[in-house]
Amino acid sequence: MIELTRETLRAVFPRAPEAVIEAFVTKQGVLTKVGVNATRTRLSYFFANLEHECGGFALKGLEESLAYTPERMAQVWPNRFASAAAVRARFGTAPGWQLQAFDEIYGNRMGNRPGSHDGSTYIGRGGPQWTGRDGYKACQARTGVPAVDQPKAVSQLDLQPEICAAFWDWKGLNAKADAGDFKGCVKLWNGGSNGLADRLHLMAGNDPIIARMASVDRILPVAKAMPGAPPSAKPPKAIVNAATTKERRLRNAAAATGAAGAGNEGAKQGSSVHVPLPHAASIAVIGLALGVALVATILLARKRAAVVANWF
Repeated sequence: MIELTRETLRAVFPRAPEAVIEAFVTKQGVLTKVGVNATRTRLSYFFANLEHECGGFALKGLEESLAYTPERMAQVWPNRFASAAAVRARFGTAPGWQLQAFDEIYGNRMGNRPGSHDGSTYIGRGGPQWTGRDGYKACQARTGVPAVDQPKAVSQLDLQPEICAAFWDWKGLNAKADAGDFKGCVKLWNGGSNGLADRLHLMAGNDPIIARMASVDRILPVAKAMPGAPPSAKPPKAIVNAATTKERRLRNAAAATGAAGAGNEGAKQGSSVHVPLPHAASIAVIGLALGVALVATILLARKRAAVVANWF
């Protein structure tokens, strides 16, 4: 496993509170349990997204700010509000109008109950910016932190290793990192990688996706210099399979389709009860299946090579 040192963590998160640094140093086993520090690639993706989501743990209280102006709200959710005037017309300007806005914007999704205050209660918190009642329930189930009844506990500094590792595991991000799919990792992390409104689903105010890519470029040399090594010289078969699930399914489905088409051709010589496809249609099905299988095989080979290349 890759060892996390105080010096490395401080280099990656220079503005993080000391309590967070100390927690990650002393509780590395929490990351090891879900495989985050099994490879430098996984750590690089992990660090880059955390740096972006919570400012490297410098976000005040590790909690999404609700101190929006009408102008900012219209900018973040242009599909909902045509202008700042539309925001004011909808929610007014009395103190606390932002809470009403968040209850509506985040209501009836992410597990938030309609007609409740879940939207303004289960806002982005912690390093990963857990969001929504479903997210808080998942966090609680994986960490034992009473996230649903005590949402602010998700922001507790000394619990960030557990909070961050649980999020990574919940989203199944090892496979994305192993395949070198950073954009896919970001999409699973926050629900989208294109468009400010989609990306700010978890936390408002972050930079465009390119900032995450810059974070990776900046953090990778630090990660590579960490002491330690992956648990095996090459990725185990289970790791490769986890990262190539989609490609293997596509290949197998194409093979099955091709076999069915070939069986249809053979059936023409068999039982009179079977009504086969016309010859041309059968040939077309077989040809298409072979083409898809070939593409899937190429994609599978590339993905496997990427997993091996990222296993460092």
